[in-house]
Amino acid sequence: MDVELEINKVYLPFLDNDKRYEIFYGGAGSGKSRFIAQKKIIQHMRDTRRKTLVVRKVGRTIRESAFAELKIVIYQHDLTQYFRIPKGKTDFDIMGPNGNQFVFTGLDDAEKLKSIVGITDVWVEEASEITEEDFNQLDLRLRGKTPFPKQITLTFNPISALSWLKKRFFDISDPNVSTLKTTYKDNRFLDDEYIEVLEGLERKDYTYYQIYTLGNWGVLGNLVYSNYVVEDFPREDDHYSSVYAGVDFGFNDPSAVVKIGWKDDELYILDELYRKGLTNTELMQEIEDSKVVSKNHHLTGDSAEPARIKEFRQKGYDIRGAEKAKDSVKFGIDWIKRHRIHIHSSCQNFLNEIQSYKYREDKDGNVLEEPVDMSNHLMDAMRYALEPLIKQRPLNLKMDLDFGRRESPWRLR
Repeated sequence: MDVELEINKVYLPFLDNDKRYEIFYGGAGSGKSRFIAQKKIIQHMRDTRRKTLVVRKVGRTIRESAFAELKIVIYQHDLTQYFRIPKGKTDFDIMGPNGNQFVFTGLDDAEKLKSIVGITDVWVEEASEITEEDFNQLDLRLRGKTPFPKQITLTFNPISALSWLKKRFFDISDPNVSTLKTTYKDNRFLDDEYIEVLEGLERKDYTYYQIYTLGNWGVLGNLVYSNYVVEDFPREDDHYSSVYAGVDFGFNDPSAVVKIGWKDDELYILDELYRKGLTNTELMQEIEDSKVVSKNHHLTGDSAEPARIKEFRQKGYDIRGAEKAKDSVKFGIDWIKRHRIHIHSSCQNFLNEIQSYKYREDKDGNVLEEPVDMSNHLMDAMRYALEPLIKQRPLNLKMDLDFGRRESPWRLR
């Protein structure tokens, strides 16, 4: 069978690359994940007994990244007769021709990872999320005789020059490592609107421009929030004085939903939903299926989307629009910064955003008052969610001391 794949020219030399470690990094929109999906599909159509392990730090984030990329390649090239794609929302494994298989898991699912045997190659999507210890464990799993070279592929944006990835694969020469840096200019399939967004970062924030537009290593300073920890804790509503939920609507950008517990003056990020390409009906279905929030929870949504808020109300959700005034954004951020944030380890998208949520700075390094408006969907959803609580607790330390710290009368279930 002949299949024509449209592959960006810069990646063509890497179709037959057989180094044990291949690193694809650079700016946003460069097409690196799409190319890896294309390469893996080619390998699974050509070879026998391939078992490709596809991983991210948190398993449930795979659905909208590597799994989605592989599905797109399969459907776009009419290969569904050769690959069995699961229809469920929890089963991701794809069966291919010639006994080949894609197995998906997160590093948070230790039991599943231990049970997977016979791995021939590994794709780590968003490799900047994982630790070097995580990588070493994956490297040790890739062993045994295979009819083709074993390989680990890493894809990521070079967010921090302090990352172990730079020290291990870039600062030291290793003949077993191949690297390729790409930017949006290498992707001839990128839409004009997104190109405008990336090029506009030069005016908005120079550090983001260096990382996401030019694909250079950077160090994100001037972070908005540093008052957080990542840990495991109970996620049931009954453990908290009150529970709040927020939604930032999207389509080309992700729709983002977050549920937050409030207890002893501290915030607990309990759950998240983060998906692109959802209509309002599909978003409500995803919320219902994932149980991230229920119709008994009070939900605050992006007021720039009144029609979508109206649809939520018609479906029985207790939702209202958030304030959008510029001063309310600053006030909300300042309030949140005063409270410790506990992030559940399963909320990887929230963690990714908060780790890169920073104040704008110009080319001269001057820090501006407002955050960068990019990859901040869950950050906005958090602020929306907490609006009822913020309004009841003025940002006034003297008032807190004079009147004591009052518990919110809201108890939202």
